[in-house]
Amino acid sequence: MITSSAKASGQAPPAMPARDKVVLITGASSGLGFETAKQLAAQGAEIVLIVRNQTRGTRAQAQVADVATGTSPVLVVADLSVQADIRRVAQQVTDRYDHVDILINNAGNAFNRREQSPDGRELTWATNHLAPFLLTELLLPLLVRAPAGRIVNLTTEVYSRKLDLDNLEGERKYSWMGAYRISKLGVVMFTTELQRRVKGSGVSVVLVSPGPTKTNFGGGGPAGVMGLVTGMLKHTPLLKSADQAAEGIAWAATAPELASNAGTLYMRRKQHSLKGAAQEQPLADHVWSISEQQTGIDPARSAVAAISAASRSDT
Repeated sequence: MITSSAKASGQAPPAMPARDKVVLITGASSGLGFETAKQLAAQGAEIVLIVRNQTRGTRAQAQVADVATGTSPVLVVADLSVQADIRRVAQQVTDRYDHVDILINNAGNAFNRREQSPDGRELTWATNHLAPFLLTELLLPLLVRAPAGRIVNLTTEVYSRKLDLDNLEGERKYSWMGAYRISKLGVVMFTTELQRRVKGSGVSVVLVSPGPTKTNFGGGGPAGVMGLVTGMLKHTPLLKSADQAAEGIAWAATAPELASNAGTLYMRRKQHSLKGAAQEQPLADHVWSISEQQTGIDPARSAVAAISAASRSDT
């Protein structure tokens, strides 16, 4: 379902970098996604909030509308762990817009027990990695039509430095943190490989870690002593507030200078070098092929392949 707020359009100062841009944000009903949505809406962007829960999404839409200085925010409800929902969202967006300027793949989660998505994939991997992989593929033609399309993928600075392909989805050994770190390594590899493939297309792909942040992330995450520790950390000065951390995401979404240095990791506006398996391009290529298979993408007919071929022919 897709709905638009009734708030009338305002007018933003011309210096605002997001003015008149169409911005899609997943996981936008709370936390980092919500705060990023508010900041970009205040800059004059038209925000499409992709949320899982209708009630929380409607509340978030109203709050974003209150600060918007441009076109009213739009709400899309979907469970991004379900590939049919992702395809439906992409079709709704394609039917509504002729281009998308910015896609922020923010939604993510962690789960205390190993669970499977409706598509038969481990739920952390499905939500954190396969969802942005598939959504980006489906929306890439709209991003290419923008003057300077930007994709921002969220990861964590503690992504896994190793990857055991025989335990990619926790088949042999599972822990919530291990699954989370692997899924975020998948996001890193997806980002670097996507940027390599679409180079020259006009679309830039940026990887962002918000750093330690106070959010309600991971409601299905750690229990017991670890859950108690992480809960206590949310009340210490070690963690930034969600609105502070979102500033780095909004910056990565709009900073024109990042187009010439895309495919790299930023945390709080500072570039960080990639570590371990994240540096292995052949492995990233292999994980890409696995991801295509798991999402039903035909590599010979994918949007990425078509755009990559077009970009090569133009050079």
